[in-house]
Amino acid sequence: MIRKRLFYDIETSYYIVKAWSPGWNKTIQPGDIIKYPAVICISYKWEGEDKVHRLSWDENQDDKEILEEFALIMEKANQIVAHNGDRFDLKWLRMRAIFHGIEMNSKYETIDTLKIAKAQFRFHSNKLDELGKFLGVGEKIKTNIELWDKIILDKDPEALEEMGLYCDQDVLLLERVYNKLKPYTKPQFNYNKLYRNENWGCPECGNLKVHVSKCFTTALGVRRYQMRCKTGPCLTNYTISYLSYRHMNEWRLKNGLGSIEK
Repeated sequence: MIRKRLFYDIETSYYIVKAWSPGWNKTIQPGDIIKYPAVICISYKWEGEDKVHRLSWDENQDDKEILEEFALIMEKANQIVAHNGDRFDLKWLRMRAIFHGIEMNSKYETIDTLKIAKAQFRFHSNKLDELGKFLGVGEKIKTNIELWDKIILDKDPEALEEMGLYCDQDVLLLERVYNKLKPYTKPQFNYNKLYRNENWGCPECGNLKVHVSKCFTTALGVRRYQMRCKTGPCLTNYTISYLSYRHMNEWRLKNGLGSIEK
């Protein structure tokens, strides 16, 4: 079973605007915009791959071609993963796509590691860099606004490459952080059902060597079974219905494994 899970990150340029003077609490009107921001680069990798792929805007700072290419790449994925992706990255991609008249799917199965961190844990910080440090899986490459200045204002190719490496590292860090968070979170996609027909198998890796952690009932008296995948490093926790539990035991008896009583 092959999971088509895509990890990605984008870097964007800033607005260039007209202003009569600097200072705090200045109002910038839409008519003050000289140049709209665009996507500088997109770094991405498929789950389990070692290589990080990268798309960068052209010498004219036009992001149309990379958006066209990445829209096709996203179509191949079962899930797309980003940190703050639902609120930032995906909306940015949609905004630039509609600007260029590029077709994009209206619905993607997304995993947002920022949402997972906020909903399931009480970290001291939910920033990707801090999560990476706290979980012991790495950190972001340090940079500053001057790098954006060199790329946007000076069109410096070396600065663009540096930005790309920064973006690549974010994608590597993203996957590591996600893999740390995954065993503690509820699966959002059932790969087992997609590639097989057993509702009771592990929804993450498709493994059929699973065990029942506990049985419980809902407020309406509906029986449910808490399951756990026994394959490391998956160890996914998930819930199945009583009917799926019966199908699991039927399969086990058919294959000479014996039923699981709980």
